[in-house]
Amino acid sequence: MVVVVGLILRVVFSLITYHSDIQPFDLAGYVISHGHILDYYDFLPNLPPDDPILKTYPANLFNYPPAVYFFLGAMSILFTGWSDPVFHYNFIFNVVSVLGSLQTVFHLLLLKLPYFAFDFALASLLFRLFQTPKEKFLAFTLWIFNPVNLYATYMMGQFDIIPAFFVVLALFWVAKKPILSFRDAVFVALALGLGGAFKIYPLFLLVPLVSLVNGWKRRILIFMVGFVPYLLIILPFLPSRGFRATALLAGQTLKSIYAQIPISGGESILLFLALLVFFYLVFFHIKTTTSNLWQNFFIILLLFFIFTHYHPQWFLWLTPFFIFALIRSDFKDSLAVLASLFSFVGLIFFFDPGLSIGLFSPLNPVLYNTQSIWQLLKINIDYNFARSVLQTIFAGNALFFLYRYFPKSSQD
Repeated sequence: MVVVVGLILRVVFSLITYHSDIQPFDLAGYVISHGHILDYYDFLPNLPPDDPILKTYPANLFNYPPAVYFFLGAMSILFTGWSDPVFHYNFIFNVVSVLGSLQTVFHLLLLKLPYFAFDFALASLLFRLFQTPKEKFLAFTLWIFNPVNLYATYMMGQFDIIPAFFVVLALFWVAKKPILSFRDAVFVALALGLGGAFKIYPLFLLVPLVSLVNGWKRRILIFMVGFVPYLLIILPFLPSRGFRATALLAGQTLKSIYAQIPISGGESILLFLALLVFFYLVFFHIKTTTSNLWQNFFIILLLFFIFTHYHPQWFLWLTPFFIFALIRSDFKDSLAVLASLFSFVGLIFFFDPGLSIGLFSPLNPVLYNTQSIWQLLKINIDYNFARSVLQTIFAGNALFFLYRYFPKSSQD
């Protein structure tokens, strides 16, 4: 019953919601299918300035790693390549003209279909990570009905479910091994590397992994193995000027270093990096068990979110760890998890309206480019202050989790 209801929810949300973030993945399939395989990062920058496509998309649109566009572009070709070419062209380049049509509704579902496999596979891994039937059922059910996943994956159409799957796969591989062998550590590093090929954050989790391995030679080798999938995938694109300019070091990657403490006219302490180094050293100093690796992963992600103005879909990275925290604490951490979720939901209404009421434009095209909910309600609100309050609420809860899961020796 849980699976059936969860599947229905996913199908319904896929059909009735649209966000513009899904179009670049469809566009990638369009560009790749027209022969631009290794140079698709240069496709938009090389268009004439007066090309009508550039009236719809910026020249630096493709700013994710190649794995994203190869996989989702290929899925777009597979699932939607048979659709009416005129409709498909209009969906990519003039979506307003097709919003509200039955074709658009089913096209949105087809574009989101690839996420279903990763989503239910992740739910299965969570189910298998717990011991008792009650815990297994809770983990599976909490994932199936968690609002962050439904929102980010099936309403926004974002792909963060893919790296999240690989992170949980890494934890699954580790949790079943009381002692982490070199061979097992290599497989876990490759799982994190595959996740990192889609979004860079799993690569930050390699250090907590290698801290469980004895010997610096092995640690360094496993750490390097983790970068292999990412490096192999980006290697063919390094000659591309567009790739180097927009995707090799995307601006989103640098958001975590904005929080600083000035110590001189031109020098500052980068808070995220300072605490990242601190906790990395703690992981090597205080050896934990493989079953507690999820806590160290959780800590690293919390540090990132504390000091970053994050995009809503990124919150999905934390969701499996909130489920771990709830079940492992016998729901004693419920208040902190709910408060964190409250901050996430609140922040959605302080982004552009396309992330809230505008999502339902397939049902009513009038909602496309509509005013924000605050404008519609005639409420004058300070966006920056409101966002600061919500981020502070999240940071307070994150600090609680850092306290709760600060590494303890396996002998303690």
